[in-house]
Amino acid sequence: MQCGPGNTRIQRVVFALAVVAGGFQDAFCADREAQPTDDTKPLWEVGIGAFAGRLPDYPAAGQSTYRALAVPYVVYRGDFWRVGGEENRGAVSGRFVKNEKFEFDITLSAAFPVDSADNNARQDMPDLDFLFGIGPQLIFKLINEPGRRKLDLNLQARAVYATDFSSLSHQGYVFNPKLSYTREHVSALDLKVFTSVGPVFATEDLMDYFYEVEPEFATPQRPAFDADAGYLGSDITLGMSKRFNNRFRAVLGGRLGIYNGATNRDSPLFKDELTLGVFAAFVWAFAHSDRPAR
Repeated sequence: MQCGPGNTRIQRVVFALAVVAGGFQDAFCADREAQPTDDTKPLWEVGIGAFAGRLPDYPAAGQSTYRALAVPYVVYRGDFWRVGGEENRGAVSGRFVKNEKFEFDITLSAAFPVDSADNNARQDMPDLDFLFGIGPQLIFKLINEPGRRKLDLNLQARAVYATDFSSLSHQGYVFNPKLSYTREHVSALDLKVFTSVGPVFATEDLMDYFYEVEPEFATPQRPAFDADAGYLGSDITLGMSKRFNNRFRAVLGGRLGIYNGATNRDSPLFKDELTLGVFAAFVWAFAHSDRPAR
């Protein structure tokens, strides 16, 4: 989804908390170097996370927006619930099953809100609110060589909700199978390179949220449109990360959205079959618990 998409101050801060507390999931999910076991890691860590990027307003949008955030960074390694951390793939999860062959957990995702006044295609339409998703994830570890390389098949299904922080509405479901590959110790800079690719499928409610044009918002240039469930598009993410020490790491990457053949390509809100987002982020952990995780 960088998993995938208001502009009030509180919306930006809450979104950032969701992403940074999860360790910038798409960016840092690959940042899993050969680490000490959980027994030698602190129960919690606190620091600062920052993110900057230029991201499409929504899937297949014709415009992108610059985003920049600096917010608290939190990691918690409880017996069941896990928040952030490289060993947790940068996610918020409940640790149901984890072994050398597969994992099963619960994950969260988040997406930026969009002010329709700033998007030409959505002028005079309702804003797209802050989105977040929650659901199960099954991970098959096709190649698992800690400290060298990893190839995973991730099967993710999430319920998606929209909120303006005065109300909450269910916006359907997404299914996102993807392959994720990580290669460590690349070049003399000791970089970690990561990539992922996969399609996204969505139910009608979420498709309506992005692509429906109700008759009251129709214009000669923007005819009414009723969206359907089906194929939303595919994402390819490519990036690299660098760990400078135990407290500081940085990441640089990009995401290509490919929407050829998307179910709702005839919507007047569907503008580009290819979109590109670029981002940079860092995390500095400056405090931690003396109690180790179990």
